[in-house]
Amino acid sequence: MKVGLSLGEPFMFKIAGAALVALTALAAPALAQNFPVTIDHFYGSTTIEQQPQRVVSVGLHEQDFLYALGIAPVGVKEWFRNKPFATFEWADEARIALGAEPEVMSGDGINYEWVLAQDPDLIVATYYWLDEDIYERLSAIAPVVANPAGFDAWAAPWQAELAIIDQATSGNTEKSDAIVAEFAERYAEVRAQYPELEGKTGTNIYYNGDGTFTAWGPNDLASTFLTDLGLVFPPALEALAQEDNRIDISAENIDLLEMDVAVFPISNPADSEQHVLEAMPVYQSLDIAREGRTVWLDDGDGLAYAAMSWQTPLSLGYLLDILPAQLAAAADGDPATQAE
Repeated sequence: MKVGLSLGEPFMFKIAGAALVALTALAAPALAQNFPVTIDHFYGSTTIEQQPQRVVSVGLHEQDFLYALGIAPVGVKEWFRNKPFATFEWADEARIALGAEPEVMSGDGINYEWVLAQDPDLIVATYYWLDEDIYERLSAIAPVVANPAGFDAWAAPWQAELAIIDQATSGNTEKSDAIVAEFAERYAEVRAQYPELEGKTGTNIYYNGDGTFTAWGPNDLASTFLTDLGLVFPPALEALAQEDNRIDISAENIDLLEMDVAVFPISNPADSEQHVLEAMPVYQSLDIAREGRTVWLDDGDGLAYAAMSWQTPLSLGYLLDILPAQLAAAADGDPATQAE
């Protein structure tokens, strides 16, 4: 039996979409009194004089954070998969409830003319590799909120990112605090149901298709998601973390994949990494293969892979519905064990 909501009931913090919109509308006069507000971030601080009405997200996943907070952005950036409104299925309910149909910026980098055309009064760039030049150019268009102070790009916990976006759009952190508290309860429920995960080593492993593998460092959001469930990042891999947070694993060092449970997010189910690896004798020689300690994170259409990449308050709810039982089944070292 799974913890929490079923796949047919996306984790929406127990607030229905329509009610969330109504709550936001009712709170608008009070929220306006919270401005001006000054937001501290990686590049210093930004003062927002009035409550934003036209929010543009130029980072890779910030639309999910805005939807979770009851904010309908007018513009968002496409990351991958070209979903309608650059929104994956796990966030569609929240987007539709808000009536959000944002314009989408596609392509690499930032199209400044596109940003200007959206007439934003706030630009959210909390999950993007901003340099100072990009930050200054965006700031000439509208106030910019960069990644939270004290964290490099890609490294801020989702809780800190949610809080800074909440503060910038509402003037306080009441909504984000409530969401974080909901998740703390949900994680506690999962850990209580699957105590066998506590202290087991494990992380996400990505097969590169050429006999080599990549893991991301212990501070990567997808890594911390697993440690929040009770796992421990493998010390042997942590010792090899590079400055760019990557951990490259060559075919000669494939024994570095030996851990209590290895998660392989499957990016393309039609050409699955699982079939390739299961046909490799060197992989089959590993204990994680012989003892069934691998989780092939594959829900049939690559959505779970995307959710692991996005790491937002909406995608995490989806992962919490499908992954803990698979982790527990794999971690017991019995290939015959099936996820509940």
